[in-house]
Amino acid sequence: MRRNGDSKVTVRLEVRRSRSTSANVAEHVGIHPRLLARIGAEPRQQTRVSHQGTTALFTLIPEADAHGIDAVQVTDGGCRRIGAEPGHAVVLDLRCIDPTISEAEAEVEGEFVERLDDDGHHHRLVVLAPHGGAIESRTDRQAEQVYASLGSRDSTLWTCKGWRPAGNAYRAWHISSGDLSVRSFPLLRSLGARRFQWAVSFHGYRGHDVLIGGRAPARLKSDVLNAVAKALDGTGVRVRVADPGERYSGSSASNLVNRLTVDAAGGIQIEQSRPARTLYGEAIAAAVTGVCESWIAADAGR
Repeated sequence: MRRNGDSKVTVRLEVRRSRSTSANVAEHVGIHPRLLARIGAEPRQQTRVSHQGTTALFTLIPEADAHGIDAVQVTDGGCRRIGAEPGHAVVLDLRCIDPTISEAEAEVEGEFVERLDDDGHHHRLVVLAPHGGAIESRTDRQAEQVYASLGSRDSTLWTCKGWRPAGNAYRAWHISSGDLSVRSFPLLRSLGARRFQWAVSFHGYRGHDVLIGGRAPARLKSDVLNAVAKALDGTGVRVRVADPGERYSGSSASNLVNRLTVDAAGGIQIEQSRPARTLYGEAIAAAVTGVCESWIAADAGR
C-alpha cells in the first residue's frame, strides 16, 4: 500500500470469484477491514478506483479473508470497468465528488457531479435522480422538471450526473441506489438526518415497461401508475406496478428513495425504458408532478 496524498492510496488489484447473481456485484470492491480503517473509510462507503487514467466508482465491502492489506478484490466485471487486470496497481480515492467542477466542465471532461436544491426546512417531498447525465439519460431532467413545477417550499431536488467522453458513463459511475452512502456524497449527507413524507426517484433500465416501485403504500403507487398510464395512453408503452421482489421493485429499505422517508415507507421508484425516457420523458414527469401536487394539497388541507 502506498499513500498518494490525504485521500488516495495505491494498492494491488486481485480478482475474486463471486457466486452472487446481484447485478451490482461488479460495483463492489472487497477490502480487508484493517485497510478500510487505515484509509479512514466506513463499510459500504464509495471510492473512486483508477487505473492508468480510467476511473469508476465502487462500493467498499469489508472482507476479512482478503489477501492482506495491500490489495483489494473485484470481480472480472469490476476489472473491465477500469480496464485493469489482476496484479495491476490501482488508486483508491475516497473523494468521489469534486464540488468545484461545473456540469458543463463535467460533461466535457467525463466527470461526475452532485447537485442539491433545498430550503433546508420542509419535510414533504424529495425528488431524486441518482443516475443522471449520461448514466441513465434524461432522468435528471425529469427530476428537475418536477422540482421546477413544485418549487422549493414543498420539494427538494437531489441529483448526480456523470459522463464519459467515449461513452458508457453507466459503467463508470453507476452505483446501486441501495448502496449509496451519505459519507461519499456531501450534499446528500445534509439530507441524511431528515425524513421526508414522500420521495420520488427517476431511473432508467433496459426493460420495455415503466415500472412503479418503492415501499410507499399501494394507494400512492396506484396514483402514480394511473397518472403515468394516462399520459402514455396510445404510445404502446406499458405501465405497471413492480412485483414484490422483482429486480427493479425498489422494495429494499436500504434503497435511497425509501431511506429518506419516514419509517422508510414513502418511496416511489420509477424505472423507465429508454424509449419511454427519450420520447415521453417530459409527459411522464408532468404526470408525476400532478400526482405530487395532489398529495401536497391534501396534506396541507389536513
